[in-house]
Amino acid sequence: MKKSSGRQKIEIKKLNVKSRRQVTFSKRRAGLFNKAAELSILSGAEIAILVFSSTGKIYTFGHPNVDMLIDRFLTSNFVPTKPAEAYLPLEELNRDLKDATAEFEIEKMRAERMRNTGGFWWDETEMECMGIEELKRFRSSLMELRGKVAEKVEELAAVNQEVLITSPSFHHHATTIEDLGLGFL
Repeated sequence: MKKSSGRQKIEIKKLNVKSRRQVTFSKRRAGLFNKAAELSILSGAEIAILVFSSTGKIYTFGHPNVDMLIDRFLTSNFVPTKPAEAYLPLEELNRDLKDATAEFEIEKMRAERMRNTGGFWWDETEMECMGIEELKRFRSSLMELRGKVAEKVEELAAVNQEVLITSPSFHHHATTIEDLGLGFL
């Protein structure tokens, strides 16, 4: 069994291969910004980071707000912001993210159930929770779907009929939508 030497410390020097340099820059920048966000959240520190890439592109990170922190620095106003106003957007964003994640998980489970049961999206629709306007839009969507299905059935029936006409046993096959058992459309 080969033993792994684990994670090795790399020599800090400029990378010669441009693509590797760009990938390293992106990963390290993301790591720096993540660590800064953690430090800010854990300690309440206000942080602004400006990073210039080798191509001259600028990347910024700031908590609670990079522009506000730069303005404070440039005007020598080192009085920290009030914690309540500094963290409100972050708390709001965290709440929104949590809600969106929960909703996404519900939709993923619904899609999985539909895949497993062979159901369709309309089978999963909770009409009891819909208002009148929502029900009208739902009905309109179903009617539009019905029209598209009817068009497709007629198209397939026409193709089927052409094939059957050229078939020697033409008179023994279904030739209309009703004969195909699709008269409900």
